[in-house]
Amino acid sequence: MTQFSRRRFNSLALSGLALAGLGAPAAAQGGPTITVVVPYTAGSAPDLFARLLTEHLHKAMARTMIVENRVGASGNLGTLSVARATPDGTTLLVTANTIVMNPSLFKSLQYDPVKSFEPVAALVTANFALVVNAGLGTRTLAAFVAKAKAAKDPINYGSPGIGTPHHLCMELFRRRAGIELVHVPYRGLAPAVTDLAGGHISAMFMQVNAALELAKQGRVDVLALMGSARNPIAPDLATFAEQGIKDVDVDNWWAMFAPAGTPADLVKTLNTRANEVLKRPDVLKAMETQGQTPMGGPPEVLKKLVETDRARWAEVITAAGIALD
Repeated sequence: MTQFSRRRFNSLALSGLALAGLGAPAAAQGGPTITVVVPYTAGSAPDLFARLLTEHLHKAMARTMIVENRVGASGNLGTLSVARATPDGTTLLVTANTIVMNPSLFKSLQYDPVKSFEPVAALVTANFALVVNAGLGTRTLAAFVAKAKAAKDPINYGSPGIGTPHHLCMELFRRRAGIELVHVPYRGLAPAVTDLAGGHISAMFMQVNAALELAKQGRVDVLALMGSARNPIAPDLATFAEQGIKDVDVDNWWAMFAPAGTPADLVKTLNTRANEVLKRPDVLKAMETQGQTPMGGPPEVLKKLVETDRARWAEVITAAGIALD
């Protein structure tokens, strides 16, 4: 597991079950139960963070809160269910930046990341790093780019699947670097990482904390960090911009949304409480160990991020000719 430790996950999962089973009447809890929908599997990074967040939010708001995984269609099923939910503050969405990628990947999408939701709070960023198998012999970004340009047959790279952030980040990078690479999509992250470590594929993007663990084993080399600044858990790992490749300063992020039409006072309350949780020392420590950085700020910060990243990824997806329907 490349996110929080399995022990931490088990405790959070049990906490989520405990919250779901609270027997006090709704009035004693401050109002109706709040369901936080995560459109990804239990144990995924957004799911784990959603459970950590709700663990504190339910105490701060005196409300029963449950995390519900509604999985399918690259996150679209769970996301659509929130878009269609009654906008009364009882149904929320914690999701990754796939919410701004999917509109360009799925032409028949039935929600809009701007019009269908009220932005509540930007939560956390998690840097991706470019990782190559150690046997490739390219220990620097410059060496990798040079090898890719000189290769008679394009170097291959893996991802958890077509249209995933890992896939799109590599497409963004290769376009900016002016190189050709061959995509090998997998059904999930774990088999892709296994094949990267085993030398069956040559490169991929991974969260920086997981990349560093593989590097410690001598199985991969970590070449560059996405994002606008270096990450505290890898202070010696330079960004793409620092190594001469511009406009690859994007982050993988997670955020909270409510259905469009949710009253402004409810959004404000949720935003305030979420920002308080992001400042808690124990939460900050948990994020730091995973190479994650708190975001926070008013809903307008998230609104601008959604609009900016939606346009950025639409350009990449259109140029690469990627479509999932």
